[in-house]
Amino acid sequence: MAEQYSIQAETLMKAAVEDYVEVLKGVQASNANMALIKAIRITISGKPRRLVDVGDLRTKENDENKLEVLVFNTDHIPDLVDEINESGFETNVDGQFIHIDVPDPSYKQLMEVVDDLKRKKNSAQGRLTKAKSEATTRARTAVENEFIEQGVASQASKKCDVFYDQYAGQMDELTDAKILEILGDEFYKKYQDEELEFQ
Repeated sequence: MAEQYSIQAETLMKAAVEDYVEVLKGVQASNANMALIKAIRITISGKPRRLVDVGDLRTKENDENKLEVLVFNTDHIPDLVDEINESGFETNVDGQFIHIDVPDPSYKQLMEVVDDLKRKKNSAQGRLTKAKSEATTRARTAVENEFIEQGVASQASKKCDVFYDQYAGQMDELTDAKILEILGDEFYKKYQDEELEFQ
């Protein structure tokens, strides 16, 4: 009978990669400008409120240089428009919506998105590490309790190492491709040069 420890680890690692692919879909270059807009605050009834407390902010489909806010209470639109314009963005109002024209993000803004992406990758790779260590720990415990031979536990550990390298490599490739998509060719070259400097 084949050992089950590495099989379970591989299943957990596959799931971690699939979940990471879903996380990547939410990471976009437009997130850079979104952070600036989210930081906008207005005063309502003497209390400061964040933009996300008074409206729903989202990227306009098919245009990363346009954001829109669905304002929950239209009485707040003039105050929001003033604050958004004061932050250096152009706006136009269409009913409950405030449409915001945003410039292409700077390299620094895009790198903040890349840093967030790297944190997400580290978290996802933590799941890989956990899957590997749980499987090897269970195999080691099984040897101590004489349920399996040491050779089976060693085989499971080696397979877990191979699976970890395989799935961590996939995450690295997915992340690198996403960074290229976020930065574009010109900024990506600058990013690679900076990465080489720190190694």
